[in-house]
Amino acid sequence: MRIIVLFISFAVLSFAKIYNQIRFDGLARLSPQTATEIIGFSAGANIDEKRLNEAIRRLFAQEYFTDISADEPSSGVLRFTFVEKPVIARITFKGMSETERDDKYMPVFGIKKGEIYDLRRIEAAKKRLVALAQSEGYYDTLVEVEPTYEENRVYLEVTYAKGSQITIAETRFNGAKSFDKKDLQKKLANKEAQFMGWFPGRSNGALRLLELPYDSSRLRDFYLSKGYLDVEVGDPFLRADFDDYFATLEYEVIEGDPYDVDKITIGVADRKVDLTYLIQDLKLQPMRRFDIEKMRSDVDKIFETAAQDGYAFARVSPDIRKDERKRLVSVDYRVTYGQIVRIRNVIVSGNNRTLDRVIRREVFLAPGDLYNLVDLRESKAAIRRLGYFESVEIEERRVSESEMDLIVVVKETSTGSLMVGGGYSTYDGVIVNASINDRNLFGSGFSYSLGVDTSKRTRRYEVSLTNPRVRDSAYSLSFSLYDTHYEATTYIRDTQGGSATVSRRFGRNWRGGLTGSSTNNKNEYDDPDDFYVNGRTTKLSLTPFLSFDNTDDYFVPRSGVDLSQSVEIAGFDKDEEYTRTSTSLAFYYGFNELIDYDLIFRYRARFQYADADINDVKKYPIGSRLFLGGTRSLRGYQSGSVAPYRKDASGVVAKDKNGDPRYIGGAIAFNNSVEFSIPLVEEANMRFVVFYDFGAIGEKKLDMRRSSYGAAIEWISPMGPLQFIWAVPIDDKPEDTISNFEFTLGQKF
Repeated sequence: MRIIVLFISFAVLSFAKIYNQIRFDGLARLSPQTATEIIGFSAGANIDEKRLNEAIRRLFAQEYFTDISADEPSSGVLRFTFVEKPVIARITFKGMSETERDDKYMPVFGIKKGEIYDLRRIEAAKKRLVALAQSEGYYDTLVEVEPTYEENRVYLEVTYAKGSQITIAETRFNGAKSFDKKDLQKKLANKEAQFMGWFPGRSNGALRLLELPYDSSRLRDFYLSKGYLDVEVGDPFLRADFDDYFATLEYEVIEGDPYDVDKITIGVADRKVDLTYLIQDLKLQPMRRFDIEKMRSDVDKIFETAAQDGYAFARVSPDIRKDERKRLVSVDYRVTYGQIVRIRNVIVSGNNRTLDRVIRREVFLAPGDLYNLVDLRESKAAIRRLGYFESVEIEERRVSESEMDLIVVVKETSTGSLMVGGGYSTYDGVIVNASINDRNLFGSGFSYSLGVDTSKRTRRYEVSLTNPRVRDSAYSLSFSLYDTHYEATTYIRDTQGGSATVSRRFGRNWRGGLTGSSTNNKNEYDDPDDFYVNGRTTKLSLTPFLSFDNTDDYFVPRSGVDLSQSVEIAGFDKDEEYTRTSTSLAFYYGFNELIDYDLIFRYRARFQYADADINDVKKYPIGSRLFLGGTRSLRGYQSGSVAPYRKDASGVVAKDKNGDPRYIGGAIAFNNSVEFSIPLVEEANMRFVVFYDFGAIGEKKLDMRRSSYGAAIEWISPMGPLQFIWAVPIDDKPEDTISNFEFTLGQKF
């Protein structure tokens, strides 16, 4: 059609001519001014066949039109007539759920309502949907797009008929003798079907065609990590039965023999720098089995040293020399420094919700800065500590010999949620926790929380709002209001209050601030005496604090320290009057670098001390005293149930008229825990934890001691971080309240 139009136009205008007027009929998406700019000439120009041909080609290149014609309706007038492509008014999908449509298929289809209908784009979209199905192991998938036209609008109906899924029934490694089949399969994307394959972390055997070409390389890498430098792995051979859609996958493997490391050297090509001192710290060492993963790690370590002071494009090239007779290998690392590099630009991508500035303010390198690898890695850790993203990567894009762009690539995770949790204990009965919160409100970095906790003995309502970087500065501001009702074994306490906190960030990891709070307490005791006094008390307090945090992740840190120190000063009113210090420490260490396994060691500790008169119930009321127990201090014991009791002259624990122990509460307390965390189901972000807790509390010294041990399952679920805890008290007493099982939702591990 387009060729015919151009032929007719050129036959009419086969000679140069001057037109006094140029008209555009049928335009809707382009203005006449824009069309004039596109054709490259205006009224009064000398127009010949060549210029008209180029003008029509330029107009077609805008991809807005199905037909363009040019004629001379009257003397001295050149008229362009356009037939525009229709606009997509609606897209409906058949053969998928709404959730699948919105979360999975629409992004792949890539065509939206309001866009121009283009057959080429439709065909490309259909191919993408078919490719998606094939990547998931589904074949004979049919995708049809049926258009319905109405004036200049088109309605699309997309029919998606997913085909049958090919299941890998068996995987064979012909020639593999040194390793078990299960060890080889772990490295592949295409695994044979396993029992309970539907469970997270298990394989359902679905063929992933797009990953199949890379599985041979993955298998070869596994052998190279075990020292088998002569290994040969053939391309995968897939035999599928399309009657039942089961397949057999085979690999031909020639293993060879493993090699040990003979010697390691490091040489520098273009600078007089001696890096041989690094050899003793490398993972690959002489007289040990060669491991390509360790060699790659050593390349990174040498690069870290070479890349300081702006040498971003330093190169470390390992030269491997084999002695096939002795089965030894020598590795020579050749280092080339190159030029000093500066940052040209910082680009943020992947943040559909979070504002660019929220991410940029955590990047410690700005345009014009000298490249610094330490700053780059600390920037990545700072962004991960926000807790807004499932993954964070900072890519380095070279733009010249002396400049680079930093591309911050994030994958957002859910930061807002409606959480409902709970548990059961003999003390509190059924415990229900519910809250609505968002750590990244509208992508602004603000956080808010609306929460309620309720049980047979407890009720708590709380609302809070925090701006962690006021006007992108180093200052933060937060407010909270709360109302609690607590029924202990010996009293009922109602508290209403609020607080405001202002803090400032110092450097990259330090923060200091001040919290002001006001509370109003009402105590009602079942069996009042001179210690348990009914009535109201008020408290006004100021709490200066200082904290340090250089951990590498928000939910599951694998390195770093989280340390805080605070001093609560109460006594700015006539009632409560005391000073309480609190010191907290959390230490994380991942063993992956040492043992090539994602084992995490965690140590947490907290010490609290109140400078108060333990006998003055008004100035230091029981509701403000120290208690241990619960998921955050001493697992296995009911929250707030471990504290000194009143005793009679013979040392017997005093009880109220209901037979429950009468708490005094503590003025000094210490608790700590040791944990080891290992992967349980890596694909589902699920981990298994064993722990030991120890706590001590007292009125003047740490003379009341309790401990426990247990296990937990941690899962970063679609609802948020979820933890199931089983705990066993070790040295509990008859008067203690035990809680063997609890779970939490929304708390960092």
